[in-house]
Amino acid sequence: MSGNSDDPRFTAHKMPSAMATETLLDIISSADLLQKAILHDNPVEQQQKIIETAKAQFEAYLDLMAEAARLTRALKP
Repeated sequence: MSGNSDDPRFTAHKMPSAMATETLLDIISSADLLQKAILHDNPVEQQQKIIETAKAQFEAYLDLMAEAARLTRALKP
């Protein structure tokens, strides 16, 4: 292959975007775990830990999406 597909500047935005997608799936899993913890009447401390994890995951998601946008913007002529 040749051209833009070989230049990492033209594909760099895809990595944080892909990682953001994976992080979003992690957030969904955490939400599911939280629901199960509540339904099974697990200790509030355990529920809080899941909530804190989900908040950190969401913050990471936002950071990754912002990075993808910055890298995409850098591609503009």
